[in-house]
Amino acid sequence: MIKKISSLALLLCVLCLTATAQQLGTWRMYLSYQIATKSAVSGSIIYSLMNGNLLSYDTEDGEVRTYDHLNELSDVNIAYIAYSKEAGKLLIVYSNSNIDLLDGEGNVQNLSALKDKSILGKEISYVSINGSMAYLATGFGFVEVDMKEGVFRNTYKLGKALQCIAASDDEVFFATSDGVFQCPKSNNMQLEKNWTMRATWHTVTDMCCFQGKVMAMTNATLYAMDPASTINTAYDRGNYTYLKVSGDRLFWGNNTQLGMTADPTDSPTILNTPAKWSDVSYVGGTYWMSEQENGLRGYKINDSDIVPTGEVIQPSSPIHDLGYNLNWIGDRLLVAGGINTVSGFSNPATAMYYENGEWTNFKEMDIPAEYPKLKIINTTDLVQDPTDDTHHFASLYRAGLCEYRNGKFVKNYNHDNSPLRSVMPGLSQYYNYVTCSALSFDEEGNLWMASTLKDTALHVLKPDGKWFSLYYEEIDGVSLIDKILHHSSGIKLISSRRIDFRGVFCLDTKGTERTTDDKKVLHQTIINQDGTYYTPDQFFCLCEDLDGIVWVGTSSGLFAIEDVSKVFDKDFRFTQVKINRNDGSGLADYLLNDVSIGCISIDAANRKWIGTQNNGALLISADGQEMLYHFTTENSPLLSDNVQSIAVHPGTGEVVFGTDKGLCSFIGDATAPEEELVKSNVTVFPNPITPDYTGPVAIRGLVNNTEIKILSTSGQLVWNGVSAGGTCLWNGCANNGKHVASGIYHVVANTPEGNKAIVTRIVVVR
Repeated sequence: MIKKISSLALLLCVLCLTATAQQLGTWRMYLSYQIATKSAVSGSIIYSLMNGNLLSYDTEDGEVRTYDHLNELSDVNIAYIAYSKEAGKLLIVYSNSNIDLLDGEGNVQNLSALKDKSILGKEISYVSINGSMAYLATGFGFVEVDMKEGVFRNTYKLGKALQCIAASDDEVFFATSDGVFQCPKSNNMQLEKNWTMRATWHTVTDMCCFQGKVMAMTNATLYAMDPASTINTAYDRGNYTYLKVSGDRLFWGNNTQLGMTADPTDSPTILNTPAKWSDVSYVGGTYWMSEQENGLRGYKINDSDIVPTGEVIQPSSPIHDLGYNLNWIGDRLLVAGGINTVSGFSNPATAMYYENGEWTNFKEMDIPAEYPKLKIINTTDLVQDPTDDTHHFASLYRAGLCEYRNGKFVKNYNHDNSPLRSVMPGLSQYYNYVTCSALSFDEEGNLWMASTLKDTALHVLKPDGKWFSLYYEEIDGVSLIDKILHHSSGIKLISSRRIDFRGVFCLDTKGTERTTDDKKVLHQTIINQDGTYYTPDQFFCLCEDLDGIVWVGTSSGLFAIEDVSKVFDKDFRFTQVKINRNDGSGLADYLLNDVSIGCISIDAANRKWIGTQNNGALLISADGQEMLYHFTTENSPLLSDNVQSIAVHPGTGEVVFGTDKGLCSFIGDATAPEEELVKSNVTVFPNPITPDYTGPVAIRGLVNNTEIKILSTSGQLVWNGVSAGGTCLWNGCANNGKHVASGIYHVVANTPEGNKAIVTRIVVVR
């Protein structure tokens, strides 16, 4: 008995050293902490708002900590932060009017009453702190939050949309489009008649109370208002963008200037700034500047000299919380963050990749002198040269094709130097209408792209730098092409999203640049195997699975092309997967019928990850008969129910979701199968299974459909299963559903043919 316990303990120690992979079924957040806009001070801690996400920096020990709704916070997309020294808490206001209170120990209290209330104008437009009380300006009036007690105190429905609010110990001030109003706290602030108009400034962008004065900023002037008199003084003039009290000083400024004073009755100090600043916090003689794209940076200021301290707080992360188009290339995740649309909506031009725990954000092209008003927005796709992993191309929906090397801009292909044509060639800004989208390399290394709203939609850049273009009447003038799929058969399938040319355009070029002998067809109406007709308003995506079947996502649901070679036949039919009702009726329902499918990705087990526009993400079994997961913002850490893109890493099984609120991932259980069953490739995680572990056990490094048996030391069968791709999951239970006892268990893995088996071990500690 002693010998058995010693063996178990020894094996336990060895296995603990090797169990390092992330637990299956867990989530990761890939949020942006790059663009610093606001900050708040708590002792030696500076809280920084970056891209709507929260970061803290300890000025004493240099610790940087990021926060997200997976670990501490209650929501996403932070609009305001403010600190109360008296309460010892940070106020966090989200764009949906949800509120968190974060204390110095990292504890969070959520106040969701305003978010959950059905009331017009509940959006919070401004935040002010006085003592332990927070004042929140809204579209109907304002709300008081007692930060110390963690409760809403009062709601003031004044029938006014507030632009800003500020409070002293005795009075409250707010600004509307009519002007600035004042009311003593001792009066009944619920009554509109008790509020006195103090100034007729119609556009107040910032307000605060400082040294007995109310400081108010309009578009061009900083005013000092004396609450005890009718005197309003124009304290400084300039197009300033922020106003802030930090420490014992008042700060205001813009991208080029910083103003400061310790007494509003004195002349202010105005300095020219060395960088773009949007906010300042003063801590222990150091000025911490929110430098937008350059992060949070410390400075020392002596008279007119502004000297950086060398401390730049900007963790490796995405440049923006945008994930419109994702794609794994080996261990590298490519991300394009724009949006392919003719609506006029735009995202910053965002191209980046993630590899080995680090983010590389591509440097966007500088605006050339010959195109002075070029709009660099909406990167719709990003692809990597199959022969050179330092070489990339990005499509800009309205500004052509960009070439990069080592993440640095090399060249822009546009109306003047390529076959890409402007939609508005006669305008002075013709260069802002060169559409480009849907990039894809074929097997010969040719780069295919779409140039929409023109007669010729398809263009190809060859490896030698030469171009050729392909004209097809069926897509002449097509408005939105989202995907060019090079099917394993050699046929091209192109998704055309909307209006007259919507559908799936199928093309067989027969390997030549000539179009005269090409086979082609545009499928706009979907007829399924039962003869049911569909005319989807939009065709969103295409994806080929491991069996060569093409899956088509539309506004009318999910459809399959089982045999691509038949797409040119007159009697071609799409297929819809049927799910038996199993209620004795003999009837079945179509899988995801009438669900708007925005994106599809295939994992190593040939299962389908489905992204929807407003219903989260789903995992469907390989045969389509079972829904394995359905993630939404209500039941998971998914950032948004609008899932724009999904990419599955074939080696690790990590599933990355690109949403309209950023990137997050789920550690899935499907990995690429090995070609041979080799003992050195087979790993078990976690191993040992400790008492605090509640997740599944992953047996990896298998061939597809490997048969797994878990045996006791006496050889008794405990559990059996089959791998999905290269991974098999065991829930730690016997076949009877009960957790197995502590001990050493043997894992026997057999190939599907039964011609080879390997054995490894798992340690269970209960």
